[in-house]
Amino acid sequence: MSRVVLIYGSQYGSTERYSRWIAEELRQAGVLTEVIAASVVTPSHLAEADMVVAGLSDYGGLLTESSEVKKLVNQLLAQPLALFTVSFAGLDGATQEKLDGILRKNVGEALVNHASGTFHFRGALDHTRLSLKHKTVMIGIRSAIAAIPKKSEANQQMLDSFLQKSVDYSSPEACIPLVQMVRKNLG
Repeated sequence: MSRVVLIYGSQYGSTERYSRWIAEELRQAGVLTEVIAASVVTPSHLAEADMVVAGLSDYGGLLTESSEVKKLVNQLLAQPLALFTVSFAGLDGATQEKLDGILRKNVGEALVNHASGTFHFRGALDHTRLSLKHKTVMIGIRSAIAAIPKKSEANQQMLDSFLQKSVDYSSPEACIPLVQMVRKNLG
């Protein structure tokens, strides 16, 4: 039976949730899965994996726990790999190329080039749970978006989130293409 290890870096929970959704879909297809936080994963966790899926949350171009993933570069380059990010807007707010560029900047060119696929999902935003640092950054983001004359849907949703306090655009269905790619890779 094939075994997939899913490692995640999650600040507020959306990336962990996607990792668990992916794991559940794979389990239903008969794949053994293990979901581990990037902050505690070790090379021994990866040793018996037939494939690794790594997911990181994106906050303004900085990926949570990317430094932990980079520590595992030798192990990750030795086995099949898929990468995903979770951000407020995902592909609704940026191109695949731009988001892949953020992956390259944070985990390195080698891992992105080695990956069988890169995926970018939309997450949630709960203003009441943000750290002081993230709340401060959000003030600047709100001002910048408010000044844009023709706002994209994702930009308008970001502005609306300040009034709603909590929004969630995550979806278990969004991870199906990643799951299909993993299953194809496993044969």
